[in-house]
Amino acid sequence: MSQPLGNAGSDQSPPPTFPGRITVLGPGGVGGLLAGLLARDGREVTVVATESTAAHIASEGLRVDSAVFGDFTAEVEAVSQATAPTDVLVVGCKATSLDAALRRVPAECVSGALVLPLLNGLEHMAVLRSCYPGAHVPAAAIRVESTRVAPGRIVQSSPFTMLDIACSGVPAERVEALAEAVRTTGFSVQVHDGENAENTVLWTKLHVLLPMALVCAHSGLPVEGARTTRRDDLAGVAGEVADTAVRLGVRLDTAGVLAMVDAIPGRTKPSMLRDREAGRPMEVDALGGALLRAARRVGADTPVAARIVAELERVDRASAPATS
Repeated sequence: MSQPLGNAGSDQSPPPTFPGRITVLGPGGVGGLLAGLLARDGREVTVVATESTAAHIASEGLRVDSAVFGDFTAEVEAVSQATAPTDVLVVGCKATSLDAALRRVPAECVSGALVLPLLNGLEHMAVLRSCYPGAHVPAAAIRVESTRVAPGRIVQSSPFTMLDIACSGVPAERVEALAEAVRTTGFSVQVHDGENAENTVLWTKLHVLLPMALVCAHSGLPVEGARTTRRDDLAGVAGEVADTAVRLGVRLDTAGVLAMVDAIPGRTKPSMLRDREAGRPMEVDALGGALLRAARRVGADTPVAARIVAELERVDRASAPATS
């Protein structure tokens, strides 16, 4: 069972310079928030983004307007292609742009580094470990409502800012040193240990995220509308995640998740709904598809999630740009 280490230290001390140089791939809502906070704290931070976004941040800085951390502009190095080695790579892009983003950070820049993935879903872990075989890639999950409203401008609106990292299989002292650097910014960070810590961190996040993401995007409603008019679907998806996870050794509390949904500010919109409203590709496959594939492998039934995923996939195909 995964055990949270909280703020506890490690028996081994990390190198005195660690976390050292931090590179953030994808300075969007999540990556941009962390990049700004770490830079404001005096850390050496470089962001890697598209050419236009990198140019904007290089000239104007990274603007953060936050309900928790205040409003500020951080000066960070911004490039469209990483060329220098890094000690930490924070992967903050969405699954829909992961393959293109990874081409901006070659494996030689990440050799021996700690890679912190902040993507939603499950299957990005295998992608990152294949792309960066010389790096350490712990599972992680971030819980925060933070949105990129324009290139280089981040708006963080949730009262909660939490990061969970599973240190099983990677150097615990380096994970804890990075966790402490993030804690110093004001984030709540827990480090989890144990043989099933990775599954626990990933499936706990999916249990909270997936019901709201699928149901809000499918209904076109923010959280308040989804929990009043589509509660059966919310409960159904949450139950299917829990049923799949328990077959992988992770016990989840569906009643607790529904209580959490009830406590979220009603106007909250999951990023999948925001993507649908903006006509952007949605993370339907990376989130819902990943659940369906995992469920098939362990023999779990997922009729509610399968129905919603199929209908959202049709929406995604219909809104995709035509190709010649």
